[in-house]
Amino acid sequence: MAKPDPAPRIAYFHGQPGGGAEWDALAPPGLAAFAPDRNTPISPQTLAAQVAQSCALEPLTLIGFSLGAPAALAVARDLGKRVAQVHLVSPAAPLALGDFLDDMAGGTLFRMAQSRPRLFRMAVHLQSLLAQTAPNFLLDRLFATAAGKDRALFREPAFRQAMAQVLREGLGRDPRGFIADVAAYVADGGADLAHVGAPVTIWQGTQDNWTPPAMARALAGALPGPVTLHLLPGCSHYSALRAALARL
Repeated sequence: MAKPDPAPRIAYFHGQPGGGAEWDALAPPGLAAFAPDRNTPISPQTLAAQVAQSCALEPLTLIGFSLGAPAALAVARDLGKRVAQVHLVSPAAPLALGDFLDDMAGGTLFRMAQSRPRLFRMAVHLQSLLAQTAPNFLLDRLFATAAGKDRALFREPAFRQAMAQVLREGLGRDPRGFIADVAAYVADGGADLAHVGAPVTIWQGTQDNWTPPAMARALAGALPGPVTLHLLPGCSHYSALRAALARL
């Protein structure tokens, strides 16, 4: 009788809008991870408990992509020494660390979440309807400003199909997680960064216009360390995730 597969030692925190299928689309074959679903709102403490229960207890590797980076850092704080390392890919750094919004493709939506939260929620519910009924149309809109290697990645049929599935099964199923993550993000002052004890590696595309390189540099400077910053030439947002996972 075959032995059961061991629990994965990697926990992956998807972007927003996003889902666990990001991992399936961009991770190398054979690299397993537990990818908790954050499309339904979940507290950092519950998220940490899920990771502790679903993964081998130690050593744990946490990987946070885009708006999954704050979630990965929160879980790293809660699990403490159980976490051996944290990898942040195209990370959304706290807005308190710099004036980033003008250089972010989603800057308008984040400003709306800050100043007009009711309108923001209405906009997300509209996007959720599109994700349910016309995910490819929404995908085209999201990638209309794709830069660097993301442009070539978006032309890959397998990637487009996987990302349409991500939208349909994530934002299209429940927009509340997206709303909660963005609301928490725009309200975050970054004070908890000082309590992250695990070594952090940041992977950042030089052509990223969703979370620009200035964000990664500011985050690297704000974390207590040790921190390693890898710049990925020509990569943008999702292409940086593919490149980083290949190197892991």
